[in-house]
Amino acid sequence: MRLEAPGRDYRRYQMEEYGGVDVRLYRIPDPMAFLRQQKNLHRIVVQPKYLGDGLNNTLTWLWDNWYGKSRRVMQRTFSSQSRQNVTQALPELQLGNAIVKPSRYVQNSQFSPLKKYPLVEQFRYPLWQAKPVEPQQGVKLEGASNNFISPQPGNIYIPLGKQEPGLYLVEAMIGGYRATTVVFVSDTVALSKVSGNELLVWTAGKKQGEAKPGSEILWTDGLGVMTRGVTDDSGTLQLQHISPERSYILGKDAEGGVFVSENFFYESEIYNTRLYIFTDRPLYRAGDRVDVKVMGREFHDPLHSSPIVSAPAKLSVLDANGSLLQTINVTLDARNGGQGSFRLPENAVAGGYELRLAYRNQVYSSSFRVANYIKPHFEIGLALDKKEFKTGEAVSGKLQLLYPDGEPVKDARVQLSLRAQQLSMVGNDLRYAGRFPVSLEGSETVSDDSGHVALNLPAADKPSRYLLTVSASDGAAYRVTTTKEILIERGLAHYSLSTAAQYSNSGESVVFRYAALESSKQVPVTYEWLRLEDRTSHSGELPSGGKSFTVNFAKPGNYNLTLRDKDGLILAGLSHAVSGKAARRILVR
Repeated sequence: MRLEAPGRDYRRYQMEEYGGVDVRLYRIPDPMAFLRQQKNLHRIVVQPKYLGDGLNNTLTWLWDNWYGKSRRVMQRTFSSQSRQNVTQALPELQLGNAIVKPSRYVQNSQFSPLKKYPLVEQFRYPLWQAKPVEPQQGVKLEGASNNFISPQPGNIYIPLGKQEPGLYLVEAMIGGYRATTVVFVSDTVALSKVSGNELLVWTAGKKQGEAKPGSEILWTDGLGVMTRGVTDDSGTLQLQHISPERSYILGKDAEGGVFVSENFFYESEIYNTRLYIFTDRPLYRAGDRVDVKVMGREFHDPLHSSPIVSAPAKLSVLDANGSLLQTINVTLDARNGGQGSFRLPENAVAGGYELRLAYRNQVYSSSFRVANYIKPHFEIGLALDKKEFKTGEAVSGKLQLLYPDGEPVKDARVQLSLRAQQLSMVGNDLRYAGRFPVSLEGSETVSDDSGHVALNLPAADKPSRYLLTVSASDGAAYRVTTTKEILIERGLAHYSLSTAAQYSNSGESVVFRYAALESSKQVPVTYEWLRLEDRTSHSGELPSGGKSFTVNFAKPGNYNLTLRDKDGLILAGLSHAVSGKAARRILVR
């Protein structure tokens, strides 16, 4: 049995004084009747008989208190000098710390045993001295910066011993806290398949997989027994009843073992009428007109559908507070659907609005938003010189500032702010790192007579996403701010990096050679390797004018080697595998 109790400081100051958890194990004489009374088998409800602390600790405190007061009375009877003379002659009469010593309380169980069920055994288990639940050996996440599963104090397993087949109730008590659960002991398992009006059950042995005939089966929804039966010679049973969303199979085999199975059934929603409600815009101001269009199809199966039935419908509009604003009549046509319009009040509150369409005793819903937004008095556009940019290439283009009538915004003050996010692929999923600012030489500029601003951004050394924030002002009270996104992919390698063998042994010197693939001013000046198993890295300088370098890998594993120029830009890369006694990974190419 698994038990979870508070640990750390709470246990030290509140619960550890009890010394452990009191466990009682009961056997249920009539398991099927007991399970039928439970509405939710995940939360077993059994009413306890609370006793409280009792008078034992109260009498202990009263006795210690009265004893201390009586000694104080006797002290006042004699003078201080006479008491000192007596205690010097007879040291055993000294009072010591008997009066100030706190009373010793005994922590007894505050719940009496249940009278309805036979008690199999009871014991007190040392909860906080027990070893907490830990992951099995070998369950590790290589390369992680933290533990895969960290043991928590107070989360333990309590052995209950070997028991006869049947149903058992377990009580766990610590002071005034109590928890219950049930334990199913059986050599039989039930495999079930549920549909809309039928349930198929097959009972088989856990160890050999043999059929278990003669097992009593009850199909319940937690409120009552829907139907019941007994498995045949093949261990199967078919039960006919409308299936609820959640149901339980309660079973008892011929040996007395009790088992349970939980079933879930959800009626498919595809065989239904679907209505699609659209608005002409997703965002409106107070007082705007809202146009609504409704289309629908009647689905018969996943591949076939037909037009809906022509019928009148009512469209209700609810504001952000849930109040009904108005209701309009909409006629839905089988082929063309339906449409309607309404106007928002001038004092419409901001927030999310809901559209409810009542059609043939069904209610369909959609939404739109209302906000007091201000449209920018001019727009900022970005035109790049190239469709795609690679690493090592400077990003160039121009910004264009235009009024709504198409006139350029002249002499506008423009401020640029650039942040970069490094990109990586993890499991075919694009991941983004943190956003870091990038220094720009001309972060403030002015637009020309045609409303253009030249844009020159620095090159990226790694695949990144540039987030360019542009803030412009033409002298008006409000500034116009927009954010543009520029993706930069990994460029072609400038150098080739190779070695005589893709694999080597630990401690062996490996010679890597590099050569330029094209005429370029960039020259590699440093090399760097990264061990993938523990993310350790090392870098070194390359000889001036050299064409090779030597690396001695001390540990086995998978390594990534890169060449960089003086600015840190990657010019070449290579993967290398090192084998040895501690190697656990296999390089797959």
